[in-house]
Amino acid sequence: MTRANQIISLLTGSLVAFLALAAFVLSFDALRHLAAANGVAPGMAWLYPAIIDGAIIIFSLSVLQASLNRERTRYPWALVGLFTALSIGLNVLHAPSNPLPRLLAAIPPIALFLSFELLMNQVKSLVRRLGIVQRLQELETAVRQKRAELETLITNNQAQLDTLMQERQTAVQQLDAQLPTLTAKKEELLAELKQLRQHKRDLQLSNTDSIAHARAQREVHKQAAVDAMLTYLADNPGASLADIAAAIGRSRSTAGNYVNELLANGRLHKNGHGWEILDNV
Repeated sequence: MTRANQIISLLTGSLVAFLALAAFVLSFDALRHLAAANGVAPGMAWLYPAIIDGAIIIFSLSVLQASLNRERTRYPWALVGLFTALSIGLNVLHAPSNPLPRLLAAIPPIALFLSFELLMNQVKSLVRRLGIVQRLQELETAVRQKRAELETLITNNQAQLDTLMQERQTAVQQLDAQLPTLTAKKEELLAELKQLRQHKRDLQLSNTDSIAHARAQREVHKQAAVDAMLTYLADNPGASLADIAAAIGRSRSTAGNYVNELLANGRLHKNGHGWEILDNV
């Protein structure tokens, strides 16, 4: 609200309040005289206008309160209308019977009702403006608090981000420093792996040669045993399998295998006279 609006509102409110007070005083005086003229003790007559016109003010305040609280205002408005009509009727009754005095007598309660209602509307508007201003101030305070919290959060996050960036940079530097060592270690491991692979190939070749050599040796020994067996059978055609095994220095089963091979190959034959060798040894 600007300064000019504040001055206008204050001046208007003051004039309306003066008008309501003047109307209240005029109506109060007329009702007091009416009560005194109708048998009410002079010292107690002022209570009647205080009750009637005061009730108008009290009920108007109730209307204002209900309106501000967004409650129903029908009942307090009915009371305001009832006591306003009662005040108008009593003021007119107190005046002389001529139209003009009665019109003049009706003006104070009507002016009291209208001026006080206008004053209440101004108060209601002021209260609402003050409520809006208060809510705006509360919102501004809340916005400032949230802004401060946001700035604090941003500051904390920025600090955490700076710390993480520093840690990352340190880690990268450490990795860069360790990279030559790791590279050399890698080359060393690759060389060892190459050597192991070569050693594996050498072992495989060596095993192959050993196996071949062993097989050759076995064949040589086998052939020598077979030749010895044929020589023995040539001299001993009636020898048994046990005799053959003992003669060549092998087991009976081995000697049996040799005999079966020679029989299958057609180099040996057994007839009624014993073993017969079919080729020259």
